[in-house]
Amino acid sequence: MSMFDIVSGLPVHALVIHAVVVLLPLMAGVTIAFTIRPRWRPGLPWAILGNLVAFGATFVAKESGEKLQARLSAQAGQAIAADHGSLGASLPYFAIAVLVASVIAWLLVGRTPSPAADSHRAESTSVVAVGLAVVLVLGAGAASAFWTYRVGDSGAKAVWQDTIANTKAP
Repeated sequence: MSMFDIVSGLPVHALVIHAVVVLLPLMAGVTIAFTIRPRWRPGLPWAILGNLVAFGATFVAKESGEKLQARLSAQAGQAIAADHGSLGASLPYFAIAVLVASVIAWLLVGRTPSPAADSHRAESTSVVAVGLAVVLVLGAGAASAFWTYRVGDSGAKAVWQDTIANTKAP
C-alpha cells in the first residue's frame, strides 16, 4: 500500500479531488484579481502560496488517481476511465502554469514603480508590466479553470453516468 492509495479504507483520490476542483480555479481567480486591482497587489505573495497548495493538491490527485485506476483495472481486468486518466495526467501542468504566472505577475507588478513615480518611463514600464502580468494570469487562469472542468466532468461521468442512468427520479 502506497501513500497515494488508500486512507481509512477510502481512495485518496476521492478525498483530494474536491480540493483541486475548488482550489485551482479559485486561486486562478484570486491571482487575476490581485493582479488587476492595484490596491490588492500586495496580496500577490498570498496568491503564490495558494497556487503552490493548489499545485500540491493537483499532484496528489494525479498520483492517487493513477493508483485508483490501477487498483480498479486489476480487479476488473480492463482499463477504467482511461479518458479521465489521460486528461487528469496533464492537470498538474496547468497548475504549474498558474503558479509560474503568479510568480511572474508578482515580479512584474511588485518591482515596477507606481504610476505616480518620478518619470514618464516609469509609467510606461508600469503599464507594460501590468499588461503583461494580466495577460499571463488571465491566460493561465482561464486555461486551468477550463481544464479542471474537463477533467472533473470526465471523472464524474466515469463514476456516475451509468449509476444515475439506471435510477429513477424521486
